[in-house]
Amino acid sequence: MNVFTALPQFFRLFQQGQEIANAATWKNATVATNVLVGALGTAVGIAASAGIGIPVDSGTLQMVGSGIVAAVSAINAVMHVITSSRVGFASKA
Repeated sequence: MNVFTALPQFFRLFQQGQEIANAATWKNATVATNVLVGALGTAVGIAASAGIGIPVDSGTLQMVGSGIVAAVSAINAVMHVITSSRVGFASKA
């Protein structure tokens, strides 16, 4: 399978009534990723409050954190659509 055949199939997953194979496995992986990202964010906060210094300034840390939140949010939105047959864009037909 090459990119030219895989890409249209991927975009078909965004149509209502379509879902990816093994949707439950993908949903579980998404939940685990959300928990991991939350735990890492909490660990950084706890480490900072305990006096364990992180060798970056707060502005850089805030920018990196915002980027991670944006990426996880975008991935969550995509995973929500492609793992459910009830949501998505209506087909033209």
